[in-house]
This record gives sequence, structure tokens and C-alpha cells, in this order.
Amino acid sequence: MVVVDIDIIHGDHLVKTNKPALMSLRSENLTAAFTSLAKTNPDASAISITSLLGKTTYLVESNGERIPIDATSGQPSSPIDARSAERFAQQYYTGTSNIIKSVLIETNPPSELGARRLPIWRVDFDDLWQTSFYISPVTGELVTRRHALWRVFDFVWMLHIMDYDERKDVNNWLLRIVASLGFLLVVTGVWYLYYRLNLRRWFRRAS
Repeated sequence: MVVVDIDIIHGDHLVKTNKPALMSLRSENLTAAFTSLAKTNPDASAISITSLLGKTTYLVESNGERIPIDATSGQPSSPIDARSAERFAQQYYTGTSNIIKSVLIETNPPSELGARRLPIWRVDFDDLWQTSFYISPVTGELVTRRHALWRVFDFVWMLHIMDYDERKDVNNWLLRIVASLGFLLVVTGVWYLYYRLNLRRWFRRAS
């Protein structure tokens, strides 16, 4: 588990670090848009600006959700389809391999996705790493990435912490019981070794 660098396990080498450039918008238009968005979304906890497929977009965060709004038209962006999800995935991907398939996961997510919110796009690449990118159908953001080494690491980690469901509870009862039995075995082994050594000395003295 420690032979491979953790950044490789996380798949950092598969994702581009540079962010797409924003379109140039007049500052007064931006000010007006922010003011308008703040009025129409009074419950918004944050409003940020980013670039989605070359379009400058506002992300309005409200009640745990992020709503993309076109910074030019002021209208909410349409849900991301399969083709757009693939374009986003290719935008994030550092490799040159082709996409095998893209699937919108709405129910029964794979265990490697964890407790992340559905629906979500899964885009698979035809590369040595068996890379899968999970793309948000709302914002087009890269939610997470998975690849062959991560899956092997996850399996070994599951065995290591003995959490066979969520694979993240390092303080579960099964692990506690096995650890306690292991400690008890060590203590009894030390006692038995001490007993055997003393027994041998007694026999030598007796003879």
C-alpha cells in the first residue's frame, strides 16, 4: 500500500491542473449580473464565476446545490448531455486515449463512487489505467476519478481496515475484536515463552 505514491493512487497525474480562461466581460455587466443574481437568489450562500466549455458561467450555491447560470444571457444552463459530459472529461484528461463509453448513473451507483450525489456521468477511457471520470450533470465539474491502481488500493484498504461495506470506518467492531484477539495472542505468547524458559532452568537445576 505504500509502494506507489499516494498522488498516483488519487489519480492526480490523470487530471490537468490548468484552469480554462474566462471570457472577457465588461466589469459593469459583471456587477449588474452579481446584483441581479443576489436579488433573485436571496438564499444563496455563495456566487462564483467559472468557465464551462468556453462559456463564462456563474455558479450559485444554495441549499447544498450549485446552479450554473450563463453569465451572458443570465439564464440557467441546460442539463449536461452525454456529448457535453465527454467534452468535459476530455478537457480534464491529461492523456490522449479515446473514450469507450459514457453512462448517466441515476440508481445503484458503484461502490467506488461512495456516497456522492446522483445522478452523475461516468466517462470511461480506453487507456492502460482503465480511467473513469465522474462528471457532474449540473455543472460539468470533475467530481472524482478512478483507475486500476485506485481500485486495487481500495480493495487492499478494505481488507486492512476490515470494513467491507463503506470501506472508510477504521474503528469498526470487527477490527476491534481482531485487534484485541491479536493482542491477547501476543501476551499469551510472551507468557508462554517466559514459562518455558523458566521451566528449562528448573530442570537444569534439578538435574
